[in-house]
This record gives sequence, structure tokens and C-alpha cells, in this order.
Amino acid sequence: MTKNPQISTAKAEQTRKVILAEGLQMATSRSLTDVTIGELAKASSLSKSGLYAHFGSKENLQMAIVDYASEIFVDKVIKDVSTRLPPIERLTALMFRWLNWYEGSAKKCLFLSATIEFDDRPGIVREALHTELNRWIKYLEKIAEQAKDSGALKTNADSRQMIFEFYSIFLGSQKYLWLGFESDERILFEQGFNRILESYSA
Repeated sequence: MTKNPQISTAKAEQTRKVILAEGLQMATSRSLTDVTIGELAKASSLSKSGLYAHFGSKENLQMAIVDYASEIFVDKVIKDVSTRLPPIERLTALMFRWLNWYEGSAKKCLFLSATIEFDDRPGIVREALHTELNRWIKYLEKIAEQAKDSGALKTNADSRQMIFEFYSIFLGSQKYLWLGFESDERILFEQGFNRILESYSA
């Protein structure tokens, strides 16, 4: 009896998602470097040969985890924020969704931990992380420019500087949360965000 290729492909994709979900958990509870085909095979109760068939190498596996995290990020942060919203409302929604995007999928933000981890390690994983962060920051800057064009921000507002300040309090909030100085409601972030936004608002 011939197997249905569509069913086989769907099953393989489902297995791959399960593996990547486990890999993301490992990457954010330990480190992305620690995610190897051997270690992930143990954690996911699969054979090394099975994982090798999916990814081929440790580097390809790490790249797949970065791509998987990016898919979750887009789904949780960007997808449901309507492009019909006024730019300043859209920017605000994106910033607050960004704070806890990894909850339920990872122990912490992969893009924070892995960029530090791979800072001095040239290669495709570092390049992928750089590309994802660069794309996100430019996306925010574009919306900030739209907010300025709409009249919501001062005409001389520097969009790059504003997003830099937002990014800085995002980083601070993540670290303060870890230290126990920031609440789960992200009150310090909210206060900082509102002050920055007020200083740029028209």
C-alpha cells in the first residue's frame, strides 16, 4: 500500500516543530551553543540519526531554532496589531507585546541571550541574529516615522533616537525583572515608555 506523501510531509513537519520547541526551551534555559543534535536527541527522546535527518548539522539546527523563534515573535508581537491603527497606537501596542513575547514558548528572550552569546562568533547563526534584530528595529523606526508624518510626534523628532530609548528601557526592564526589581506588570517599563513618548509627542 502506497503512503500518502501529504500525510508523511505533514507528520515530518509536526515532528520538526516538536523538536524545535524543545530546542528553543533548551537554548533559553541553558544556551544556544548547548543545543547539539546529541543533547536535543536526549531531551526529546528521539534518535540522533532522526534529528540528523531533519537538520544535518549543529549549525543548521541552531539556525532552525532562530527561525522558529522568529516565527513565534511575528505571531505574538506583530501579526495581530492592525496596520489600520494610527501609527502611535500601533507602535505602543508592538512595544508592550514585545516585553513578554516568549512566555509559554521559552524561558527568556532568545534574541537577547543569543546575541550576547554569539557576539564574537562569526558565522551564519550570528548573521541570522543580526538580521532579525536589524529588521525589527528598522520596522519600529518606520512606524515612528509614520507617526511623525501623521502629526502625532514633533516635526523634529529623531525616530532612531526614540526607538533607541525604547529599546534601552526594554533591555532594562528585562534585566530588572530578572533581578526582582521590576513587576510582572512591567510598571517601570510603562512609566519609562510614557515619559519617552511624551517627550517626543507633538
